Amino acid sequence: MALRTAEEYKAGLRDNRNVFILGQKVPDVTEDPYIKVGVETAAFDFMMGHDPVMSKITVMKDPETGEPVSTYFEVPDYPESVQKRHELIINACYFAEGALPFVKDVGSDIINGLTAVAKIMGNPSYIRRINDYRWHCARKDLSIAGLVTDVKGDRSKGPSEQKTPDYYLRVVDESADEIVVSGAKAHITAGAYVDEFLVIPTRNMSEAEGDYAVAFAIPANTKGITQMCRPNFRYEDKYHFPTPTPKRGHIESLVVFDNVRVPKERVFILREWQFAQYVAYAFSAFHRYTAVTYKIPILEYMTGLGLLAAEANGIEKASHVRERFIEMIKYTETTKALAKAAYSSPENFGGSGLYVASRLNSNMAKLHFASNFHEFVRNIQDLAGGLLVTQPTYQDWKHKELRPYLEKYMGGGGNFTAEERLKLMSMLHHIVASDFAGWHEVCTIHAEGSFAAQKMMLFAEAPMNMYKDRAKEVVGLNV
Repeated sequence: MALRTAEEYKAGLRDNRNVFILGQKVPDVTEDPYIKVGVETAAFDFMMGHDPVMSKITVMKDPETGEPVSTYFEVPDYPESVQKRHELIINACYFAEGALPFVKDVGSDIINGLTAVAKIMGNPSYIRRINDYRWHCARKDLSIAGLVTDVKGDRSKGPSEQKTPDYYLRVVDESADEIVVSGAKAHITAGAYVDEFLVIPTRNMSEAEGDYAVAFAIPANTKGITQMCRPNFRYEDKYHFPTPTPKRGHIESLVVFDNVRVPKERVFILREWQFAQYVAYAFSAFHRYTAVTYKIPILEYMTGLGLLAAEANGIEKASHVRERFIEMIKYTETTKALAKAAYSSPENFGGSGLYVASRLNSNMAKLHFASNFHEFVRNIQDLAGGLLVTQPTYQDWKHKELRPYLEKYMGGGGNFTAEERLKLMSMLHHIVASDFAGWHEVCTIHAEGSFAAQKMMLFAEAPMNMYKDRAKEVVGLNV
């Protein structure tokens, strides 16, 4: 099958999947006013393969058939693949007008993680299954959501200690050809508008928790799967000033598995509880760097908005404002430098033959980004001023009686007209002062691993003995 077009991707989503939003069943996710925002953003993944410039980055030859397939499905079995992945994701964000399409990167990161773990386990069946699944998705040009986080219940307790056994997804039945699973996965980005779900454990397991140690893939419209979505913003926005391109972004869903049947050919881990945490760890090794990479275009864009806000308000030359500029630039460029350091030092993950970015530098970059984002947003809010949240709406601007007043009173500094200033403030409101902005700040903390997860990895990956050996040498210690 050739690379799909955006319209073919959308057509594939009209498959009677069981999706709800605001308590209502969604008959067509491609037309729902909330979910459509994500569908249109994801569609860029299918436009890239047909763009004469982007296709040089986003398309490769199938190693067996020679047919064109998405570069997302490349096996990262050589060091240079890490930087190549970085450039793929960066350019995908630029192409998608500031947002990562997000329907192939997470899934392929999980495929890579499962491939590495299967090789480390030395399990030929799992190696074959995950390899077959990789090329099935590549040749069908499928979109995939990664289902990692369980609902967890009481986080002080393990899966088998919960009052409800399905707080973590688990195997509830098994036959020679299939398993049956129940449970739920939370915070699933783009779940409502992908072709496939790829499920993995989220933590370590004990021997008594073998039923929870399961990884598998299943079509998103499989019987027994229900999704509940929460909107971030509407595709049709009457309040903000229009821009040359619509707003981009994604929504998440809670995905419930109610006795869902999974063919064993689609099962990649089954009760190997010793490897449950390692699967999650392998996925994070690949995906945390993806996370760092797609943040870079976002920071560049937001920094630009902050600089323009100061100009629109006529304050860009004030010394205290320039201090804000320096803080924003330092934050953005340090994140970029840490990302570059990570891909410049690729690692053979666990001796599997698959390469990841430096785990130390990847986690440093992610922690730096997440730890400083709220201050970054505060700087932009400070530069924008109160108009950020009190501005008249686009509906006021279109009103023939009100517009003359706005043209008279809403002009800005420099060459900013009233319309340009209001248009800028309208976008700034969406980015740093709306419901969407609050969602973005929370995601910065929790998506792709919490502060605690990144700090744990820093402690695990840092060259502690080297630090101490250097100090011993200087002091002359033999301890």
